[in-house]
Amino acid sequence: MFRSIRGGLLFWYALILTAVLGAFGGTLYIKQRHSLLKEVDGTLGAHAQAMAASIEVEPDVLLGLELTNEYARFFRSEAGEDDPPYFVIWDGTGKVLRTSRRDLEIPRPEAAGERTRGSRREIAAAGPAGSMVVVGRKTGEEREKLREFLGGIVGAGAGVILLALAGGWFLTGRAIRPIGRMTETASAVSSSNLSQRIDVAQTQSELGRLAKTLNETFDRLERAFDRQTRFTADASHELRTPLSIVLAQAELALSKERSPEEYRKGYATTLQAAHRMKAVVEGLLTLARADAREINLRKERVELRLLVEETLSLLGPLAHEKKVAMKLHAETACVTGDPDRLREVVTNLVTNAVRYNREGGRVDVTLKAEGGGAVLAVADTGIGIPEADRPHVFERFYRADKSRGRDEGGSGLGLAITKWIVEAHGGSIAFTSREGEGTTFTIRMPRGA
Repeated sequence: MFRSIRGGLLFWYALILTAVLGAFGGTLYIKQRHSLLKEVDGTLGAHAQAMAASIEVEPDVLLGLELTNEYARFFRSEAGEDDPPYFVIWDGTGKVLRTSRRDLEIPRPEAAGERTRGSRREIAAAGPAGSMVVVGRKTGEEREKLREFLGGIVGAGAGVILLALAGGWFLTGRAIRPIGRMTETASAVSSSNLSQRIDVAQTQSELGRLAKTLNETFDRLERAFDRQTRFTADASHELRTPLSIVLAQAELALSKERSPEEYRKGYATTLQAAHRMKAVVEGLLTLARADAREINLRKERVELRLLVEETLSLLGPLAHEKKVAMKLHAETACVTGDPDRLREVVTNLVTNAVRYNREGGRVDVTLKAEGGGAVLAVADTGIGIPEADRPHVFERFYRADKSRGRDEGGSGLGLAITKWIVEAHGGSIAFTSREGEGTTFTIRMPRGA
């Protein structure tokens, strides 16, 4: 309906103010009219009552009355010579006994009281033997006063409304000025300029809270863009290295004739790089589909003890190669979930525990039933996680030990995928770490995950 908040506010402000002033002015007008008519009725009523009381009655004969000089002057000059007050007296049969002017044609009232006929105000009083007296006069003077009074009310009301609208225009301008600043700031925010913020110090009350909320939204947006930019750069970097290896090996193989052994080594290196790219791409696809909620997890009963035992058996060669001992302390614990995804969780945690361990170290895997669900802990005696790196452990492509090679340290997607799988099953994952002593990851899974 309104193209601006300011116009809408002023419209409703003017409408409400007009209604209030109209009600107030109407009340004053009614009271003034009532006061003027009451004054007129008082004068006419006094004369009518006095005249009705002065009518003389004899047996079977209703006589008229004689006007005193005071009454004669009243009916002759009270309202001016052209339109003086008047009276009419009727007997019980409705016959006019006496009138102040012969040209009067006034209907006899049915009962005593006041009445208005056009511009005339009349008071009727009952006399003896069914007689009736009416005294009246025109109320032109009072009507003129009422018109002047009404004009004054309307003029004053219009002046008040105009002043109020001027003040309202000024106040609404000050009130919505912060909205204009917020709009300008929001318009300035773009993918290349996410640092703009609204000055909360210049914004008061509810708009201040809105500005704070918008700033928090801009902060989240900036962090999301930073993560996206970093994620894109990291993904490109992760894929560029194995792709460069593939290209280099292909160019080397085509540059001149090679021996079968040299070709075999080149193919092996190329295959390793391809596996590396495949792992990164599969991890990216998993996280992208998870973000888009396009992955449907299976829901079936899973015996975690058997799943953990199978996983540790498969990872035994890796632990033997790294000279790391693995120990399992497991109770029987069952949950509902996707066995393949849960196996991926165990694989990621144990693989990291072996890779980031020291030679001759140990990995302890503990599984306990708790509250109808399960608690899985994977503890190592490795290098630990520096305190500065701990807030970023579950970020994509993040590796705490940046000195390790990518083949040795993984792609940096494992913990991000692990966290998503656990939370998708309704569980939680946390860790504790002491630098130089080791790290423990703890997963809690509900029964009805």
